Amino acid sequence: MTKNMNNNRYLNLIYTKILLIIFLAIILSGCTIINYHQKSKIDENPKVENYKNGEFVNTNPTEMITDSFIKIGYKFMFENTQLRKPNFEIPTEKINIDSFANLGDKNLSAIWLGHSTVLINIDGTLILTDPIFSKWAAPINWFGPKRFFNPPIEIEELPILDAVIISHNHYDHLDKESVLRLNGLTKIFIVPIGVGKYLEEWGISTSKIVEKNWWESYKLNDKIDVITTPAQHFSGRGIFDRNKSLWASFVIKSKNHSIYFGGDSGYFQGYKEIGEKYGPFEITILPIGAYNKMWKSIHTNSEEAVKAHIDLKGKLLLPIHWGTFNLALHSWIEPAEQLIIAANEAKIEFAIPKAGKIIDNSSKHIIEKWWIFNDNYVEKVEKDISESWNEAKLESE
Repeated sequence: MTKNMNNNRYLNLIYTKILLIIFLAIILSGCTIINYHQKSKIDENPKVENYKNGEFVNTNPTEMITDSFIKIGYKFMFENTQLRKPNFEIPTEKINIDSFANLGDKNLSAIWLGHSTVLINIDGTLILTDPIFSKWAAPINWFGPKRFFNPPIEIEELPILDAVIISHNHYDHLDKESVLRLNGLTKIFIVPIGVGKYLEEWGISTSKIVEKNWWESYKLNDKIDVITTPAQHFSGRGIFDRNKSLWASFVIKSKNHSIYFGGDSGYFQGYKEIGEKYGPFEITILPIGAYNKMWKSIHTNSEEAVKAHIDLKGKLLLPIHWGTFNLALHSWIEPAEQLIIAANEAKIEFAIPKAGKIIDNSSKHIIEKWWIFNDNYVEKVEKDISESWNEAKLESE
């Protein structure tokens, strides 16, 4: 009897340690969903409506998670682990970067490089979004989500960039290694309020950092305006800095073109407001992955991305924030499969290109299904996708 009790205590101790490790991995990697916070030393400014009681806030009160940390940690450890990452080598497309960089005026093209990293050419101006070229979306290389495939191009192969825009400070969007490697290649970093301090600490000159609040515009050059717009999310890179810096989306406009970069966000009414103020958009770049009913307010699923695209008055939807890191509990291919269904039902134009493929504002229905290895793989995940998606839909009704 005593021996069994000791064994049970030992097993409980092991399980507790495992869950603590998972909690730390969640806290310190990817789009963190567990953070403690303390009051900021920033002075309150009554004109800044999205900064209250020492931290930045969403337009509407937002519940970050709707379940216990223990349940989340347990699910990350044991639920659907095999289907949350690919079991084959992901194909990418070789980029003719010189050709892309010299497409000239009146052009609007984009290349998805993985996760939320997109290289944009708008009227000959080159902009890179949320650059993460590292293998790990975490502060410690071996501890956290590891990317599924290598970027189709390395930073050192990129041409001179007119700007790098960063949506918020989570590790899968603000990557120190990538920022430092980009420093010599980019003219300016455009970031939300509070994110600039990280760049300064890493040695980036303050003259190269532009911080903006929601609805503020920055004239990048004589052709391009970059407007910082709202998102429904949160921030934090550690256990004491939750919501001390802002999160945002971005509108990029010229006389000829307009494109929207959604960064990371849950679905919210702000999409309609952005669409009314700055739409229509030839391309909307919107997140579709890492969603779950337990944090449904801060991440967007494929159906919600289609709805946001319509709110924004978009023409072509380019999905991001999927297919690169294991950041949620759904199958890694579920976001793409569900986007096809939702987009076809809504009769919108969309593209799901492999990393490295160039799309432009005239692209339509680029669907190579590069995420499917063989028919057996499809059969294996179909049931999981159906069950997961139906559960998510029932939860939102």
